[in-house]
This record gives sequence, structure tokens and C-alpha cells, in this order.
Amino acid sequence: MLILTCPGQLRRLEEALRRSLPATLPVLGAVMTVARGNPAAHEVLVDSWPNFGVVMTRLRPEEHRDPGDFYANQLTVYYRDEGAWRALLGGTEAVGWTRAFQMQGMQEGMFQAVREVADAKGLRLE
Repeated sequence: MLILTCPGQLRRLEEALRRSLPATLPVLGAVMTVARGNPAAHEVLVDSWPNFGVVMTRLRPEEHRDPGDFYANQLTVYYRDEGAWRALLGGTEAVGWTRAFQMQGMQEGMFQAVREVADAKGLRLE
């Protein structure tokens, strides 16, 4: 995963996400917040740039104070490629499975992919 910090990259990402509304709405809002000062201390991750398959926002790891606080640890997700999404969930450290988190997204198959990876890891979802 790549972390986007450059204002130009964030602006290009916003433009790309706007073209896919309404499916991108949760992640677009988070990307806009990061690009405009980032008061929530989030970071924007993509699987590749500029031709991304997955965009995810999350709380910066250094900001995690309570591993049980799923309100503070919110993830937003949009993917163009469900296979890339499943690969990210199962094969990277992008999602902190040892902490409580809340995931937001509006795509078919998102929850099912999370459930399958959690089951494979022996974790419980609520």
C-alpha cells in the first residue's frame, strides 16, 4: 500500500472518486477531510498510483491510543477490483486486525470479504 500525502495526488484522487459517486461517498468525504487539514489524523492509502484498485482511509498508526475504540478507528473503503480488496484484507497490514475498527463503504461484497478474512483469521465480527 502507498500512503498519499502530496496535495496534488489527493486532488487527483478526489477527482477520480467524484466520477464514481455515489459508491465512493464515504471514502471521498474522508479523502477531502485529509486534503483540507486532516483534523481527524487519518491517512489515505492506495494499492497503486495513479491506477488504483483500492482506496482506504484509516487513523494514522501513531494516533491509536485505545485498541478497543472502534469509534476512533474508522476505515473507509472504495475498490474498483474486488480481488485487490480481498488481497489487501488478507495479505497486508493495512487493516489492523488486532484492534477494534469500524469499516464504512457502499459496495456489494465488501462486508462478505471482510467476514471471510475475519473467519479465516479466527476473529469475530459484530
